[in-house]
Amino acid sequence: MRASNDSDITAAADRAGLSEGLCAVIAAEISRQGLSTRRLVEAGVIRRRQGFLARLEASLLVSSEVEGLVRHLQIDTVRVAIAVEIFGDPDFYFDVLCLNLANVCRALEGAVRRHGDALDCAFEPMRPALCAAVADRICQALAIHHARIEEARSASL
Repeated sequence: MRASNDSDITAAADRAGLSEGLCAVIAAEISRQGLSTRRLVEAGVIRRRQGFLARLEASLLVSSEVEGLVRHLQIDTVRVAIAVEIFGDPDFYFDVLCLNLANVCRALEGAVRRHGDALDCAFEPMRPALCAAVADRICQALAIHHARIEEARSASL
């Protein structure tokens, strides 16, 4: 059993991992988009150039900088969370599978709203086996979609 402050330490470590992953994605996007720190300052995204890249690399940006960069660079924070928290690799953010999984997560939110009445009750958590079965169905649907896309591409050649 954990002491009460152990969960606080774990939560802080989780946030640090996510923060570091987000900063890695921000750095990659700045590079991918060919942006300079001068352009980021001119756009009002960051306040000063001096030391920015070092702070970014060390994941020491203040929250207002992170929020501004996420908006300006159009970073999908759901994708960042999936890449870092689920797959443990911020580079996975750039994988199309990560994009598809983020879109599925957003679709789940819509489905919850549509089925809100049925889901607005006290029910037990799903068994791990049932969660795995749902995940398998989602992955099968993604694979079928991919196969159809590839088949259509091949047919058009």
